[in-house]
Amino acid sequence: MKKRDWIVILGMLLLAGGLYLFNRLSAGKAGSAFSVTVDGKQVLKASLGLDAVYPVKQEDGAVNLIEVKDGAVSMREANCRDGLCIRQGKTRSPAKNIVCLPHKLVVSVLSDGESGQDSDLDIIVQ
Repeated sequence: MKKRDWIVILGMLLLAGGLYLFNRLSAGKAGSAFSVTVDGKQVLKASLGLDAVYPVKQEDGAVNLIEVKDGAVSMREANCRDGLCIRQGKTRSPAKNIVCLPHKLVVSVLSDGESGQDSDLDIIVQ
């Protein structure tokens, strides 16, 4: 290998390491509450400080059990056909959501500054 090859490899490794660190640092701190929306409408908002299990039942028979344990939220059970929402694991970061596409359900951790109420838009994408 030539000297230029080593320089390119080293540059790529430094770039990858920098992007990794940026991603870890920009993920933010753990939130203190979470919100559950079904089809874009908020159906539940609760604290991450209390360990509990919250059932979310919909009119079409869809059922999701959301578990809060040790300050993290996860999908404990769901009667959707693929179960991908259960395998997404637990989160305490506002940067990661848990999504159940068949049930149109999203679990989002709220950052400490969010009130959880409808707020003005930050940006509009066309």
